Amino acid sequence: MEYDTWLATLNHEQKLNDSWTAFANIGYSKYDLYKNYNAESSSYLVTNNNGDFKAKSWSKTFPVESYFGQLGIKGEFATGDVKHNVSLAVDKAWYNSGGAPSVSFNQSVFGNLYDKTNIVGEELPASNLGGYTARNEYWGISLADSMKYGKAELLLGVHKHNVKVDSYKWDTGAHTGSTQKSDSTSPTFALSYSPDDKVTVYANHAESFDKGARVPGSANGNILENHDEMLSPTKTKQNEIGVKYQNKGILTTLSLFNLKQAANMDVQKDGKWYRVQDGENEFKGIELTVNGKIADKWNAMGGITYLNGKVNRSASVASGTKINGTPKWNGVMSLEYQADDDFSVLGRALYFGDCTIQNERLEVPSYLTFDLGVKYKTKVSHTPVTLSAMCYNLTGKDYWITSGNTTILSNPRTFMLSAEFDL
Repeated sequence: MEYDTWLATLNHEQKLNDSWTAFANIGYSKYDLYKNYNAESSSYLVTNNNGDFKAKSWSKTFPVESYFGQLGIKGEFATGDVKHNVSLAVDKAWYNSGGAPSVSFNQSVFGNLYDKTNIVGEELPASNLGGYTARNEYWGISLADSMKYGKAELLLGVHKHNVKVDSYKWDTGAHTGSTQKSDSTSPTFALSYSPDDKVTVYANHAESFDKGARVPGSANGNILENHDEMLSPTKTKQNEIGVKYQNKGILTTLSLFNLKQAANMDVQKDGKWYRVQDGENEFKGIELTVNGKIADKWNAMGGITYLNGKVNRSASVASGTKINGTPKWNGVMSLEYQADDDFSVLGRALYFGDCTIQNERLEVPSYLTFDLGVKYKTKVSHTPVTLSAMCYNLTGKDYWITSGNTTILSNPRTFMLSAEFDL
């Protein structure tokens, strides 16, 4: 694998007076994966109990280039007893991606899972680089006003979003299909009220807009017949209500939320697979988190979430079908011992509940893993340095991680050492 990455940003604020500030944000990034050989669909076939395997090779390149620019103004003022914090911004972004189609080769790779040096295979030919196959343009305008009155705060915001999408042939650069244009207005509001210094109740609503997904060539080992088709733009809507309680350095938050978004799924028709937009994904849940200082030198953080994810109004699956890869229960708990200002020890437990994939045809069991780490602050030639050592999956547990509609094998016990220099 060989690739280049470039990144540049420029952020500037200009104070106009004591109340108003103008700002500008500009960014550019380029990622070019121009040499990439691996097993086709990352699939290795184990042929016997001794761990011998074989795999067919393929190559896939992936160039990405993006630009971003934003201009705006923000300021503070008051209307009577109401204090306002207002911002107005316009933005535009370009995102180009593509590359040649995946190319499979007859050469095969052979090896053994227990002998990392015994991997053989013929030299692969040069990759097809290819140009950009999709060019996206985004532009919009946003306005937000955060108002404070006594013990209450109200945020009102709106964003007007426009998108233009064009597709091109990877080899000739010729324009294919018609230009896809879409736009949407997405409101946001949030309200909070603090009757005293310990309790805050809040409610919020947010909407986000997506330009529409481009259908890939394959997914989950299946060739998608309608690849390169653009699915319809979608909007995600989220509502949340909750309460926060802070006392003696400990913050406890209890929230209920509901999220709805269009469902994109792979369906089979006449023995062939297609990706279609069908129905709606709905997530309903409740979350409890606690974090803070529980004793001298001891800090704790934990949370547990109940999530009910189901598909509604679908012609492809039964209404109420569980959303792929979504567990009903998951949680985290960590405990840190701060011996002094320079040395600390962290222990963490992660739980991921059982779930289903392939529209409830396959079950993925739950798993519980543990992490352990230490952190030490010192100086090297008068330069402050933070040294960290971390062990992930402390017990070396084997488990399956859901990734959309499929699974991948867990990472083994992993050690990581790092040093952070404060120059």
